[in-house]
Amino acid sequence: MRAPSILVVDDDVLAARYMKLALSKDYADVRCVESGAEALLSVEARAPDLVVTDLRMPSMDGLELLTQLKQRHPEIAVILVTVEDDVAIVVEALQRGALNYLVKPVAPAVLVTAVRKALDRTATASTQGHEVTELVGVSDAIARVRELVALAARGDANVLITGETGTGKDLVARAIHRLSPLAERSFVAHNCAVTPAELFESEFFGHRRGAFTGADRDHAGLLKEADGGVLFLDELECLSPPHQAKLLRVLDDGVVRPVGSAQSHVVSVRVLSATNCLPERMIEDGTLRQDLYYRLRGFEVRLPPLRERREDVRALAAHFLAGRGATVMPDAIAALESFAWPGNVRQLRSVLVGAAQAANGGIITARHLGLGPSASDGACSANGSEEGTLKHIEREAILRAYRQARGNQVRAARALGIHRTTLRRKMEELGIKVGPPDSSS
Repeated sequence: MRAPSILVVDDDVLAARYMKLALSKDYADVRCVESGAEALLSVEARAPDLVVTDLRMPSMDGLELLTQLKQRHPEIAVILVTVEDDVAIVVEALQRGALNYLVKPVAPAVLVTAVRKALDRTATASTQGHEVTELVGVSDAIARVRELVALAARGDANVLITGETGTGKDLVARAIHRLSPLAERSFVAHNCAVTPAELFESEFFGHRRGAFTGADRDHAGLLKEADGGVLFLDELECLSPPHQAKLLRVLDDGVVRPVGSAQSHVVSVRVLSATNCLPERMIEDGTLRQDLYYRLRGFEVRLPPLRERREDVRALAAHFLAGRGATVMPDAIAALESFAWPGNVRQLRSVLVGAAQAANGGIITARHLGLGPSASDGACSANGSEEGTLKHIEREAILRAYRQARGNQVRAARALGIHRTTLRRKMEELGIKVGPPDSSS
């Protein structure tokens, strides 16, 4: 296997030598140049795997070099090095395609770790043939998820995707499909929370015209629509055990009979499913059949909550604000990074979009976010457990959203970035009881 090559770009010769010395202990092929123009010439002569470039350079700065590299050689990874932690510059660099940013002076261990992560990500993307672009972030946690997505995409086993509400389970399902051999086949997504119990068989297995009142035409059903492709079942926890048994039977024998029909047909479907509950706990309390769990969990991808990968907040902010012309100030970034995000990435997106509107597409400060006191400072439960703390955070976030929405569940759920059904379930779990909506809203 060819050893990775690294190009260091810095007009400060001593700084360049310092970085080369730090990297040379682990990487044999490290070159240095003193300007963006020299870097482009060097890349054309022999393209490196990674470019580490300073931001402040005469003639062509690091951002311009980054832009030109991504236009000419999008496969080359780029790390930007800055003198000060300028939030606006960092956001712009991430928007233009930088994998990471480092603030001078860079400790050798920090530099080596950042370079290793960037090279590992580049190697994974090249072996896949496609990069998992749906999942934004620079943390080890999200890098591991990208690896699992790539592994899941290569096979044909059913995949169970777990994680809290708003962590991106739908994105993971679509990424697996996009990178899989079934990418050109159908992808049928269904939220189990919106299926009325009495219409389960019709929804999943289909029905014939006249099978019941209101059935004025034939309906293929989800399994038939996804035949030869992928069926994605979101909010699996909303599927009742009796309906789970019927779904399991079809997955076992591959035979579907529409309601009101005497004929059956065979289907072949890869099932991707998602839940924001712990499957093990669902099995214990009887809400998930163990045999269905084993059938759906050929491969599992667990998504970490945003509070466990706070280093990804800046990259996510840059992603969600791209094209909106907004600049995020340091106090806003600090507030975003300290917040606990019970609604995870979906809630972060909702807050940022709202903040950009409040700032009229201009300068976003902490006051535009409307987060109030940091949820990470929430009081612990009586026993001081992490679970108690998180329940307190969730409860406070839901109550705040409910008050701001004046009791309107739809608007409160939208502000939290979750489905209304999920909000109702969360309120029941947390013992939240509220009055009727404010009639003046």
